[in-house]
Amino acid sequence: MLSIILPTYNRARFLPKALESICAQCFSDWELIIVDDGSDDDTINILGQLTSGIEQPVKIIEQENQGAYGARNTGLDQAKGKYVAFFDSDDEWLPHHLRDCVDALEQNPDVDWVYGACRIIDNASGEVKEESTFYPNGISRPFIQLNTHQVGDLRIINDDKAIVCAILHGFYSGLQNSVLRARVFDNYRFDYLERNEAEDQLFVIRMLLAGKSIGYLDNVHVNYCLHDANSSAAGGSQGLDRQERVLRLMIAGYEKLLREKPLPQQVRKALRKRVAADCFWQLGYATLWQSGQRTEARAMYRRGLGYWPWDWRYWKTYFVSFVK
Repeated sequence: MLSIILPTYNRARFLPKALESICAQCFSDWELIIVDDGSDDDTINILGQLTSGIEQPVKIIEQENQGAYGARNTGLDQAKGKYVAFFDSDDEWLPHHLRDCVDALEQNPDVDWVYGACRIIDNASGEVKEESTFYPNGISRPFIQLNTHQVGDLRIINDDKAIVCAILHGFYSGLQNSVLRARVFDNYRFDYLERNEAEDQLFVIRMLLAGKSIGYLDNVHVNYCLHDANSSAAGGSQGLDRQERVLRLMIAGYEKLLREKPLPQQVRKALRKRVAADCFWQLGYATLWQSGQRTEARAMYRRGLGYWPWDWRYWKTYFVSFVK
């Protein structure tokens, strides 16, 4: 059996499509654990109506708001399945998602984590913004170039450069497009106190450091919906505030990882390079400088330079910032 964990907070309008997507899965041996994370809309009433006719086991849990990762932890505490899948209430699984991931895990008992690509869709217009997160503008992501061992359609990553690639470029293995063995969570729960929306990116690095095996299926499994309530589509000052918050938490997460344990030299180097880039370019330049926060931007430039002072482009941008 597989445990589907669905955290939701004030997403009542998305729930009918979410439950329809789950019930349309070709794989049907699942239980559904829905964690209402302190919603103050009509979520509970709608869930009661939507789940009344579902044949599979359904558990609805209400809790005070803890954020998405706190809700996922609550779901994990209740999960009974051999496998775990996380559903984001505003996305859509394609019907083959669970079947293909579970089949791959069944055929490869040493693999801990299987995932597929997402298709990015504008929720309001239905326009496809990106056909596959693995190939933006038709160009393959760096992780596609890693060495793999292929079993059927599953590409199992077995490259010494995997952790460095995950740090610098990402695997695009979000929880919503993955299925994992429940054993992965035997001694692990998500860090939720800081409500870091970038926890997915830190999680995959932690799993690689722990020696977990990851493989991917090179096709689309999830329709990821852009809308005004998620960070990907946010605009205006509120969007910039949220972007700044997410970046600061992401940087703090990488810094915490650097402090936690002895790391291989190449991993430590990659982490320092990633923190520097996020401080300097993502937060300092693209967010703070572009929104007119010049003093704050220069402070982030200096912080980035402290982690990676060997790139002349950093120094050029920093010095030029004083004459603009």
